[in-house]
Amino acid sequence: MPPATSSDPAAPLSPAARPDNLTSVVFAAIRDKIVDASLPPGSSVSEAGLAAQLQVSKTPVREALLQLRYIGLVEPTTRGLRVAQPSAVAIRDAFEYRAGIEAIAGSYAAMRSKAAQHERILEFANASLRSAKDGRSAEFLASDRKFHLAVASATGNQVLSQAVENACVLTQALRQRDIHVDRDFVPDAREHVGIAKAIKAGDADLASERSAGHIQRIMVQLLDAFPDAAGATSGDGVASPARKSTGRGRKRTA
Repeated sequence: MPPATSSDPAAPLSPAARPDNLTSVVFAAIRDKIVDASLPPGSSVSEAGLAAQLQVSKTPVREALLQLRYIGLVEPTTRGLRVAQPSAVAIRDAFEYRAGIEAIAGSYAAMRSKAAQHERILEFANASLRSAKDGRSAEFLASDRKFHLAVASATGNQVLSQAVENACVLTQALRQRDIHVDRDFVPDAREHVGIAKAIKAGDADLASERSAGHIQRIMVQLLDAFPDAAGATSGDGVASPARKSTGRGRKRTA
């Protein structure tokens, strides 16, 4: 992940932090300003204004805003772009989408991944569990991201892998900005280990089921903590945290 930037809305990018891919750094800087609300929800964003704040040309800002619009953190208006507004429906939609594509990713990872990838996925899962048990939240979140991206990479599908990465950016940003609740990360980490074991066993159905259930369970917890979330959880409905397995043609993994 590109390095984080200052929460000061007028802070320029440090010259020492400018890699060849400046767009990645600008993307991270604008994303972080959205997460910490130095770019408040609903506020207008412009290429010229952000370029002046970050002391870069408008080209990397334009490219970063296109990425952020595609992901869903900024949205078009009749007068340009604005930061996406908080809503329970937006959180639900983001997590349901992520659950769907991570279910597919888990399935393909189980079918296509190699031994070295199995070990890497399990390594990140175990690292997330150690961090969660020790209460090291920042380290857990780093291992959590590495785990999910490693599963996506193991699919061998670059389009799917990029979709998972974008969904991770969106759900993490919405969670950090809009939901302020202390969560026990140990259940999340234990589910990482379960997904890793299913992938290593080549059990595509179980890996898919566990991947979807993992994201859906977190979504339900976050929506429960979001003010006025009833519109997203009643009437329209929320998917159950895990679908039941048919159990046909596969071996169960511990």
